Amino acid sequence: MELQTVPFNVTTLFAKVKRKRVKKRRYPNSPLYKVIWPMIYIMRMFGFAPYNFSQYRLTSSNVNLLFTVIVAIVYSCVSYEVFIKFLNVKRETLTIGGTENTKVIINYSVVMYELGLTAFTRRSFVKIWNALQDFDENMRRLGYPCKEMRTAIVAWFLVIMTTIIWIAINRIGMYAFLETWTSNMKYMIPYIGTSIAIYKFVAITIFLGQRFDRLNSVAMQNLPSTSGYTRSIISKKTILSLHNDLMVAAEDLESLYSLSLLFWLCNLCLHTVSNVYFIIEWMIVKKWDVQSWPLVLCMCTWLLAFLFQLLLLHIACHFASSQVKLFCRCTVEYPFILR
Repeated sequence: MELQTVPFNVTTLFAKVKRKRVKKRRYPNSPLYKVIWPMIYIMRMFGFAPYNFSQYRLTSSNVNLLFTVIVAIVYSCVSYEVFIKFLNVKRETLTIGGTENTKVIINYSVVMYELGLTAFTRRSFVKIWNALQDFDENMRRLGYPCKEMRTAIVAWFLVIMTTIIWIAINRIGMYAFLETWTSNMKYMIPYIGTSIAIYKFVAITIFLGQRFDRLNSVAMQNLPSTSGYTRSIISKKTILSLHNDLMVAAEDLESLYSLSLLFWLCNLCLHTVSNVYFIIEWMIVKKWDVQSWPLVLCMCTWLLAFLFQLLLLHIACHFASSQVKLFCRCTVEYPFILR
């Protein structure tokens, strides 16, 4: 049996190495990224993810920033068309016309503010994300790897629920107002953009709360015994250092989204109160007829979307703040952990 030499092909070798590098960049070695990467691409399509992932690190990307610029132009164009259309529509009362115009203007202002915030503070968001990734890496080295199965379940649940709600709004709106799909989507796109911005904040807040929850569990497992017997595996100094890192990330997140929270609450509350008012008026005040129920059903689906976003904001903020308070409670009940 004769051994034949295989010719060395530099081009083939370079292509293989390049493919490995590209694959490595596209799928970073991060458990969190692996379960939420479809959501990141969805956010990028709506202009809220001008970032690039490389291994455990998140970096700002000028290339992906183009999505934000393009989406801002699209939002402006469709909002202008919708506003001009509303001005030419004859309403039953001036209240309805003024309310609808105000809602469109306010929502457009909110979504444009969020796009601007995303573009100009992308490095601040990168810092927060990388702080969470550093925490995960430190916990893994300490023997507490992060399991993101629950994160994947919740993320996909939110994606499916959100998709169902917006599809229902689109189909019912087309039927109620006798609109084409394109015309109805022009009205919906800025609202979908606002909801995507809210989901982004909800996600990063829940991720932060999960890290506090894991740190609380580790702290409770490593509390020194009152009898003098020590069962600590991780030192108190390490736990406090990890907690301080998370607190810095939480403060940065609060500073970044404080105004956004105010704008979201004002926008959602305005739309919620308006929808409830018109639903009550059409169902109780006005005479019921066959043409009213599609409008009522459409307003109810919009109301469901707004209430769902308010509920997510409440859950995310409550979860994160409760986990922070839990660590503080541990330090009060077991003051020797700080010694």
